[in-house]
Amino acid sequence: MPIAGYESSPVDRVDLAIIRELSQNARVSLAELGRRVSLSRPAVAERVRRLEESGVIKGYGVDLDLARLGLGLRAHVSLRPRHRSVTNAQGMRDRLLDMGHVLSCVHVTGENCYELTIAVRDAQHLEEVIERLAELGDTTTGVVLSEPVHPRDVDIAAWIPQDG
Repeated sequence: MPIAGYESSPVDRVDLAIIRELSQNARVSLAELGRRVSLSRPAVAERVRRLEESGVIKGYGVDLDLARLGLGLRAHVSLRPRHRSVTNAQGMRDRLLDMGHVLSCVHVTGENCYELTIAVRDAQHLEEVIERLAELGDTTTGVVLSEPVHPRDVDIAAWIPQDG
C-alpha cells in the first residue's frame, strides 16, 4: 500500500525500513535484514528484488577512505566554461572523466554551470588539477575541512511522510 501523499511511490512502510537498513549497511545478509524489519528471508528478498527492479534501489557501492588511498584532500570547484565545446553536459562529462580526480559533477543553474568534487593528494596536487580545470573555464575552489553529514548518515526513509 503506497504511503499517503506518495500514491505513485512504489514503497510502503516495510520498504522504507528495508531502505533505511540497506542505506546503513548494504552488505547485511538477507536473513539479518529480515530479522531487523520483521520479515522472513524469502519475503525480504522479494521486497529487495522489487525495489531493485522498480529502480528505487539503483545499485550498491563502496564507501572508500580516500585518505588511505593517498587522496586525503578534497575540494569543491565551481566551474564556468569559457568554450562552447564544453558547455553541454555530455562534453563536460567526457572531459572530466578523462582528466581524473573528479568524484562528482553536477550541472547547476546560476553563474557557475558545474559544481565538482575532486580528490587529490595534497595542496600541490590540488593546484595542478585546478590548472587543468582552468583550461575548461573559470574556477572557484573551496577545500573540504570536514564532513559533518555524510550521505551514509542521512535517513532518506524518514523524509517520506507516513500515514496514520
